[in-house]
Amino acid sequence: MNEQSLLATLSGVRLHIFHPDSQSVRAFCASLTQLGCKVQHSWPPEASFPAETQVLLVAIETHYQTRLLRLFETIKHQHTPVIALADCHDARLFPLLLQLQPAAIAERELNPFALIVQIIGSWQTAQQNSQLRTEHAARHQRQVRNERLAQAKGVLMQTFGLDESDAYHFMRTEAMNTRSSLEFTAERVLNQLQKLS
Repeated sequence: MNEQSLLATLSGVRLHIFHPDSQSVRAFCASLTQLGCKVQHSWPPEASFPAETQVLLVAIETHYQTRLLRLFETIKHQHTPVIALADCHDARLFPLLLQLQPAAIAERELNPFALIVQIIGSWQTAQQNSQLRTEHAARHQRQVRNERLAQAKGVLMQTFGLDESDAYHFMRTEAMNTRSSLEFTAERVLNQLQKLS
């Protein structure tokens, strides 16, 4: 991937930055906006942030530990990647950073180039993880559907003395006759035979 296509991945990405206001933060927000990002900035850190936020940058300060813990607890359930901005020379922050478990850690002193690289990496990783979660959910649904079909075939075989092929053919014909899915027909077969037993 070349530099232009990497930067293009940021187009339309919605970022929220929790950081004390300064000229460097405003300049960084302006740079991100020029790259096509939708940026919001606020301080101090809050447990809530705009729901549409896709990447979060958070300045880590020990005297805001309670707020940071609440914020990161909220984020954990939303799968929003967080880049912690921390003074890497302050050893007192390490236990807090370990507890917060951000997706990435960058130097608190804003370095636009390094931060943009971190944002791109965190955003791409979040997208890949989202795709993996979607694929896993689809595999799980297929597995559940196949198990229900197998159960329905088994019940038909046991109840009516059919072989597997005949049981499947029966359910397929029933699905076509009722213009419903095979999965719905399997559920109906299981529910009907449950009532009879």
